Amino acid sequence: MIELLSIFLTTIFFTSIIFFPDFDKVKIKDKYFKAHLKNFDLKTLSILTILNLILFLTLIGLKLSDLNLVVYFAYSIFVFYLLINLKNFIIDKNLKYFSITFASIVFILSIDLAYNLTLFWDAQKLWFAKALIFYNDGSVFDLKETGYSHYSFFGSLLWAFFWKVSNIPNEYIGRISYIVIFCFSLVNFLDLSKSTFQKKIIYFLLLNLLIYNYWHFRGTQEILVFSFLLICSKYLFKVFFHNELNKYNFILVFLSINLIIWTKNEGILLGLIVIFLITIFIKKNPFFKFKIITIFTLLVLIRFSLFKFYGLDINLSKDFDFKNIFEIFYKNLNFTNLFLIFKYISISSFKFPHIILSLICAVLIVRDRKIFKKCYFLYTYLFLSISLIFVIYLSSPNVIEFMVSTGALRLMFEFSSPYLLFIYIFFVETYKKIEN
Repeated sequence: MIELLSIFLTTIFFTSIIFFPDFDKVKIKDKYFKAHLKNFDLKTLSILTILNLILFLTLIGLKLSDLNLVVYFAYSIFVFYLLINLKNFIIDKNLKYFSITFASIVFILSIDLAYNLTLFWDAQKLWFAKALIFYNDGSVFDLKETGYSHYSFFGSLLWAFFWKVSNIPNEYIGRISYIVIFCFSLVNFLDLSKSTFQKKIIYFLLLNLLIYNYWHFRGTQEILVFSFLLICSKYLFKVFFHNELNKYNFILVFLSINLIIWTKNEGILLGLIVIFLITIFIKKNPFFKFKIITIFTLLVLIRFSLFKFYGLDINLSKDFDFKNIFEIFYKNLNFTNLFLIFKYISISSFKFPHIILSLICAVLIVRDRKIFKKCYFLYTYLFLSISLIFVIYLSSPNVIEFMVSTGALRLMFEFSSPYLLFIYIFFVETYKKIEN
């Protein structure tokens, strides 16, 4: 009973942060800002800013105990403000129902998390060890004592932060934040649709049924990469498909990319794909594209520089011989290895219903030339993401079948969130065109 109450209070805490205040009620003087960032985009901007701020404050040496005091103070002010303005605080009916649905799903999935309590091998050996360091008020310097100091660590920091801030001893309370970020990324994605709140609630439930599996919440980091990449995908879609080239969409893209870079090492490669898409498909002057490349380069350089400063290993992986990587790649480049990788990618895809549905929609969209032309960026991402998996395993000096059989499933999942745009485009944008 005490654990259920703990999960319930944690759910209420997260839901209140995400859904309140209602930004439509906030007066913003900057008309350009208000015009380009709608209500849920403002929520997304605030959430991504908070997450990046947690990372930044940790990197400059703030311990979690001190950081939690800041959170308690800020949340107390927030609650106090709500209480003194309770009479004037009118919650939109649709927002109220949506927030209740969101809280209910998070609560149910959190109960499933608490019931299973199984950590994957990677989580036990890699991520939980880093989370314990932060939970016990260790610093980034202490991560060099772990066996995998070359790995990015934001997921472990997030795990420890919300475990610590809850004042509840159970470690899974920290992992509830993974569920919240996953659900939030789905809600944010659905904000693309102009459907009614009732329909969005139905879509939200369907997407959870389509994607959710406890397998994603065993302490590994793929679900965070999936979620941050899905948030990023929404704003890439607005940029590419609807030609909304305002600076706020790019700010949201970079805030997402930065979190991906600090969550897993392959996040740097994913970020590189995103930047490649922007430079190829955006109709902007070369100087603008140069700025985009420069910002991404700075983010990556800052990541490596801080790793070096804190005494962490700057190698991206221990499984690769980077000095001889081209030689290894060409040695492994043969039909047998290509077939092996293709086989395990196919098997992995069939294990995730959302990937299969996305690929079916991708094939069906081709029939509509007008829509298809607007989706070149998405087909390019599909090609590059799958090609990246081939390149990764062909560059490995280890036994390829062992590597791909144990890793393809996770890579396919974390790379797959942009594929959901195929589903959205087929069922929403295509239908919208038929209506018109």
